Amino acid sequence: MRVTPPSLPRSSVRRRGVLLGSGALLAAPAVVQAQGQTGVALVIGNSKYKWEASLPNAKRDATDVAKAFQALGLKTELVLDVGRDAMFAALEKFKSAAQGANLAAFYFAGHGAFWEKETYLVPEDADLANPAAVRTLLPVGSIAAALYGARHRLLVFDSCRNNPADGWRQKEAVFQARFDSVNANQGTSAPDTLSLFSTAPGAIALDGPPGENSPFAAAFLRQLAAESIDLQAMGTLLRRDLLIASECRQMVWEQNTYATPFVLKGIRRAAPRPGPVGIVELPRLYEFARQNKMPVPAGLVALRLGNEHDSKVGAFSWANRSAIALLPAYFAILSASNNIAQMIICTFAADYGQARNLTARWRLTPIALSGNVATFETVDGTTRVELKWKDASSGSYSTLPLHGSAPPYYNPFVRLDG
Repeated sequence: MRVTPPSLPRSSVRRRGVLLGSGALLAAPAVVQAQGQTGVALVIGNSKYKWEASLPNAKRDATDVAKAFQALGLKTELVLDVGRDAMFAALEKFKSAAQGANLAAFYFAGHGAFWEKETYLVPEDADLANPAAVRTLLPVGSIAAALYGARHRLLVFDSCRNNPADGWRQKEAVFQARFDSVNANQGTSAPDTLSLFSTAPGAIALDGPPGENSPFAAAFLRQLAAESIDLQAMGTLLRRDLLIASECRQMVWEQNTYATPFVLKGIRRAAPRPGPVGIVELPRLYEFARQNKMPVPAGLVALRLGNEHDSKVGAFSWANRSAIALLPAYFAILSASNNIAQMIICTFAADYGQARNLTARWRLTPIALSGNVATFETVDGTTRVELKWKDASSGSYSTLPLHGSAPPYYNPFVRLDG
């Protein structure tokens, strides 16, 4: 689903799937030239559901994105409030339209679900209380396959990626957000393709205040309103924009196979952006990661939200003790409020059980805050980690196995940025 957390000023609901209704064709101009060839787009927005909560903003988001695609010169079809059969029919029609197109763009706003490493779009007539409903959902992979006949592809999904129905394998879904972007992203391996997900695997997406666009849709529309649009760079710009707009509650997930820039002529209209209040840039984190050949998501930014935990916001490094050596590691507290923080952490781990075959992986995870201590569990659920601040610039990273009697160990960490 798409939700607005209680701490945000206005209420809304989460996005977890797609909805019911009829298709409608936008009053679009005839196919026009885009980068010298034709371009096409399919936009689906689902606001009404038989079995799930309504999403009033999804229809608005889809309509606004469809208008933006038209302004870019794409022949655009807008489909609102559709069930399974209508969704599959629209996709099949779009598959034919995408053949030979210079650019094929797909945008979805509505409920979504994550199941066994795949993101699904949920038709309005699917009952998510039944785990068997997964067989009736529309997998993202099928959309990527439908666009394969185009030379360039843009796939955008503004929906939740958690497991509904009282959390069918929700822990498994969250686990997928705990690796580097290559392992965690689901999309397509086709060249010249940008797949954008409004949130991480296992996480919710915000629907936004009533009568407005969702935070992700608003940020995406700002990208389309630029003077020029580079699909190779869009994920980085969008991630930064959305982190600021959502107070780091929501982070764009992407798969990008563009090896070189692919630039479209933008809409060229004024596009207000989120104000730079409390922004913490992370240049030393990126330098630390580069020097140690460690991955880090592009476009990261941290925010101080004006509370007692602001001193913990920023990036930190330490030397992580492994079976064979002390290895570089980092974590970044992106935001902290209501005793919960959003953190990116990157360490070296054994790959496929080979102690000397180490791979650096980052993961996104919430952590619990209490005073000068933050805690979370490791990916495998066997170890509790404690971050304890001595002062604003340093502290200790310690681990304690949740099973067995192995003693904890402590490594000092120091601040990089903030």
